[in-house]
Amino acid sequence: MFEPWQLGLIDQAGYNGIRAEHIRRVGDELNKLPYDELDEQDFRSACRRVCINPDNFSQSDIEALQDYLNQF
Repeated sequence: MFEPWQLGLIDQAGYNGIRAEHIRRVGDELNKLPYDELDEQDFRSACRRVCINPDNFSQSDIEALQDYLNQF
């Protein structure tokens, strides 16, 4: 059985599904980069820096992330 703090970390890392909060955190991290073109390695590194598993992103999550980034 998981302890409550462990469940919180699981949720925070996106293992229960990616939510708008996760997309914003990754997007804000990507916005710190000094260039306009991003690749998969940039995405994966940004996810790791904010403690979100990049493999939990679905195609629709990636599209939502692109929409978020296009706001800036």
